[in-house]
Amino acid sequence: MILKGRMILKDWATVTTPPSPDPPDAGRPSREELDRLVRDRIANWRDQPRGLACAVIAAFMILTTAAFVFAVVAVVGAMG
Repeated sequence: MILKGRMILKDWATVTTPPSPDPPDAGRPSREELDRLVRDRIANWRDQPRGLACAVIAAFMILTTAAFVFAVVAVVGAMG
């Protein structure tokens, strides 16, 4: 449909995306199969939440302890 010499959006969509001759699911795995393949190949972050949580907590404890030690050393150094 042309309106005053211009093509409307519907016409542009049909011009730029011709219909595929293949059916939508020709030779393609189902969504369930793709999900299973991804789960099998790539570990989900939820698979090891305890390990990640332990690492974060340990890093926080180490950094907090180091900051406290440096603060005590700075205060003692400033007093003396």
